[in-house]
Amino acid sequence: MKPMLRLLLKKSVISIVFGSAAYVVIEFSNFYYLFLGNILLTLSSLFFLETVITVMFLMRASEEKRKNVSYSVRIGVGLLFVAEMIIRFSGFMQTYPERTDGRYFSGARNEKLGSWYWVHPANDTIKNEKKEFVFYRTTNSLGLSEKEILPKKDSVIRILALGDSFTEGVGLSYEKSWVKQMENRWKDAQVETVNAGIGGSDPVYEFAIYRDKLVSLESNIVIVTINSTDIQDISSRGGFERFNEDGTAGKEPPSWEWIYAANHLVRMFMNNVLGYSSDLSGNHNSEADKRRAVKIVTEVVGQFKQLTDQENAKLLIVLQPSLGSYENGSYLPFFGQQEIEAYLKSNEIDFVDASQSFIKNGGEITTYFWPVDTHFNEKGYAVFGKTVYEKIEKLEWLNESNDLTKPVKSKSN
Repeated sequence: MKPMLRLLLKKSVISIVFGSAAYVVIEFSNFYYLFLGNILLTLSSLFFLETVITVMFLMRASEEKRKNVSYSVRIGVGLLFVAEMIIRFSGFMQTYPERTDGRYFSGARNEKLGSWYWVHPANDTIKNEKKEFVFYRTTNSLGLSEKEILPKKDSVIRILALGDSFTEGVGLSYEKSWVKQMENRWKDAQVETVNAGIGGSDPVYEFAIYRDKLVSLESNIVIVTINSTDIQDISSRGGFERFNEDGTAGKEPPSWEWIYAANHLVRMFMNNVLGYSSDLSGNHNSEADKRRAVKIVTEVVGQFKQLTDQENAKLLIVLQPSLGSYENGSYLPFFGQQEIEAYLKSNEIDFVDASQSFIKNGGEITTYFWPVDTHFNEKGYAVFGKTVYEKIEKLEWLNESNDLTKPVKSKSN
């Protein structure tokens, strides 16, 4: 074998070895050793580029020219590695979990579900650990961050809350979530609450689990929380077409995620050039995608209304603000919020916009949220919960029999 071919074969093998090692380190550590994986990936890229350039352009070049090109390639890859380190340590391309938890978390791998329901593992303990807090939750047999739900007594008013992590109460203990605030406020009025909020969920998943599993709970009041992340989630996930005929839901994660996780330059290219979001769902951030998501949200709300009317239950839609929606003390409605409000009004669906409650309560908006994580803190959940239960009291739903054998009144302050 000629010396040139032996050299090319050697570099090819080295490239494959380093690339395979990078894959193994990243995948089998569950994205833990990303820095080491990135170094291995860089070395693999270096030998791969040298081999490709030699095969394509330098097979008949002089040895001196090949050495010069090889030297240039190494300088170029070295400069890219320096740029990678600058971007990495600046935090410019960090994902949300990296900012809040200190490590990469694959949202894309959570998108493919073994069932139609976005829930936690059943009968499990969940460690909710961020840089700013640590809380533990236990799940019930349905996979909800809630106690086991017993058959409903006729004399009890049951309130079911559906939503994402803000409804589940991420950033606070189970007992202090805004859902449990209602139960504590009305503890003398025979009211019980069911927290069916799940971090990362959206109204489509919420309707599916309500229709198929939670409608049997015979809830008297159903609360559905909607926020800006629901528009983003539905933009990428779509509507009911996410539910596959084989009983699964969602999409398979991209096979190249391990490269995206390890290298921040790749992230920059994928996000800013190809338009991928950090959950790797593809380019679904156009105005057309978001308007389609808003349309899906209103359709789902309509289905909630139809089903709750059929079950003789009350429906309340809560529009929940995020920290990023406030600017200089003013609230900027999230994309599609005004259209959703118009739909709710025209269809006479009860709702409350919680955004102004934080402004009216006074103080800097930032004092209601965890600074890094951006979920509500204890003060924020208290204001949000107060907004919801005061709306229910204003509607006088607890004063109506609502097919209960024993009408009750809400507890006053």
